[in-house]
Formats: sequence, structure tokens, C-alpha cells
Amino acid sequence: MSSSISILFAGDFAPCRRFESLVLQKKNEIFGNLQKDITEADFSFLNLETPLCIYNNPIEKTGPSLKAHPDCIQAVKSAGFDVVGLANNHIMDFDKEGLEETILSCKSADLNICGAGKNLEEAQNITIVESRGLKIAYIAVAEHEFSIADTDKAGAAPLDPVDNTLQIESVRNQVDLVFVSIHGGNEYFSLPRPGLRKLCRYYITRGADAVICHHPHVAGAYEIYKDKPIVYSLGNLIFDHSTPPEGWNEGYAVSLEYTIEDKKLSKFNVIPYTQSVEQGGLCKMSGSVKNVFLKKIEYYNNILGNEDLYIETWNEFCQKEKNTLLLKNYLPVHFRGMRRVGKIINPKFLFLPSQKNRHVKLNLIRCESHLELLRSVLSEEDVDG
Repeated sequence: MSSSISILFAGDFAPCRRFESLVLQKKNEIFGNLQKDITEADFSFLNLETPLCIYNNPIEKTGPSLKAHPDCIQAVKSAGFDVVGLANNHIMDFDKEGLEETILSCKSADLNICGAGKNLEEAQNITIVESRGLKIAYIAVAEHEFSIADTDKAGAAPLDPVDNTLQIESVRNQVDLVFVSIHGGNEYFSLPRPGLRKLCRYYITRGADAVICHHPHVAGAYEIYKDKPIVYSLGNLIFDHSTPPEGWNEGYAVSLEYTIEDKKLSKFNVIPYTQSVEQGGLCKMSGSVKNVFLKKIEYYNNILGNEDLYIETWNEFCQKEKNTLLLKNYLPVHFRGMRRVGKIINPKFLFLPSQKNRHVKLNLIRCESHLELLRSVLSEEDVDG
């Protein structure tokens, strides 16, 4: 009998758009030569980034509404995945009906799910699996977009410092290993925002054995904190884009190995790959391509390890996004191409014409009480009326 247990984490699986027919046709073969790593792990986890449903009425939201045929779940099952995370920003794209179909598809395939449900209590349920005499807990949460569950509303479990701490602490003494999956981070940024990094580290101190993040659509940095891994972005696993931004088609899975006797991390292995419809799915990197990718991740890790450089890099990203953010937040209409407009004009002069005006707007989103009030007002269904 092996003296260790291995856990594999993979990122965003979205078998939609041009990938849908390919996944239905190829099933587990869509994962290419990563499938060996999936099946050899004692437990393998992925984030299901889209509802699997026939229901076809999307909710009102910003961003694309994703969906795929329920039979796509067979690719996940036949590949050897055991646990499916549902906490993400797309899981409610087709309302509670889409979520219900997705959960039914997963359960019909005998897959464990975590991170979403018919209400907040169900969404925050902790999934516990067992192998080699060890009990392993999975907690899946997502940043607040249009998918979050409430007391009487279906959806995903929220990224919430208080609730998540209670989740971790409630199960810590009942199991051997606790894993937290977070769907969050800034898109196309390979480092964590400072607040997310602080939170991930905090969850480690409260009892998580690893924190795994996904959502930015690019592979990102990782670090070992207090002898426990935090991965800040796995990148896309299977996700189509007709004109993919840089880094969209690259990602990595992580294999974590723990000793059975003392439950300590003994191996941390990065498994990089490329994925696209054009290449027929996923293929693990090798040779010089793999070396270049790993050096890129090491570069991100080195930035993360230098606090001054890390904050400087974050500030540069903020400056890059500034004009687009101001347009999105303060322009009375929304349209495609805002990013291009932001490169031409400086919206600061339109929306922040004075220091006092800027201070008023900053105070509305910086002060906790003002922010919660503003969020509640904007969340009202009749806010337009």
C-alpha cells in the first residue's frame, strides 16, 4: 500500500462554443495525455465553468452567458475526475433551472459536487471524500458577480471571510485534509490582487491545507505559505475563444502529494499544457515549450516573493486598467469597445473633474457602510424604475 495520497486540481472546464460538439464526440479524449495524471491521482478536481443545461433563458447580467449540453459531463466522468466545483461566475447564467440541470447531470454521473445549491446553506455544504483511510474536505467559493446564492436564492457559495472561516473551522477536526477552491482574481493578470492574497494566506492559517484559485484565464503565480501551497491561477482547462488573448490557451494542473502518516505535503508538481479547439483539445507541454512556460511561472513567483516589486506590478496593472474602469463605472451607457475608447480619451476629466468629486466617489466604495448601502441599492430589481 502506498504511503502517500495524491490530489489533482485542474482549472476552468467550459465545454461550450466550438468545444461543445468536440467534447460530446471525444469525451475523455478531450483531455489528451493529461488523462493519465487525472486517473492516477486518488482524487481529481475541476471547476465546471458553465451550466450544463437545455434550458435556454439567460439571466440579465454583464458578460457572456455560457451553457453546454448536459451530456458533456460524460467527458468529466470518463476522464476520471471525482469532484466538480460549481462555485464560479457563470454557474447561474441560465438561472436556477440551468443550475438544477447541471447538478442533476453531475449526480447522474455519480460525481461529487461542491460550491452551489438551491440556497446559500446548500451551496456552502462541504464535500467530504475518503480514500486510503483519509478524509478529505472540499470547499468551493466564488467572488461576488451574478451567481451568488442567498438565503432563499439558488447560486454559488460566496467568497466571504467570515463564512469561509466558519466552513474551514467546522470541518477541520473532522477530516485529515481541507482544500479551498476560489474562483476569483483579475482577468488576464497572473498575480493575485493584494486583498485576495491576504485572504488566501488567512485561510491557510485557519486550517486549509491548500488554496487553489482559478478565473483569470491565464496561468499565474503560486507560493508555499507556512509549508502549504497557494495557487493563484491555474488558467483555462478547456475553454474556447475565437480570437484568444495572450495566455488564454495555456494552463496547468497541480498534483499535490501528502504522506498518509502525518498528512504533510511531500510533493508539489506543476503539469503545464496547451488547449484549443484547433489542436483538438488538451496536450501536455514538453521540451523547450514546457521549459519556457515554467520559467514564466517562476518569473511570476519571483515577483510575488519581492513585496516591493509585487506592489509595483499591481500598481502598473491598475494604471493599465484605470481608464476602462472609469468608463464602465461612470458612463451612463455601456458598449463594446470601451477599452479602445479608454486608450483615446482620459475619462478622469469627465467623471472626476475635481479633487472633491473624486473623494466623494472614493468614499462611497471605500467606506464599508457606504459600500454595503450602495451595493444594496444597485441590487434592487426596480432600481431603474
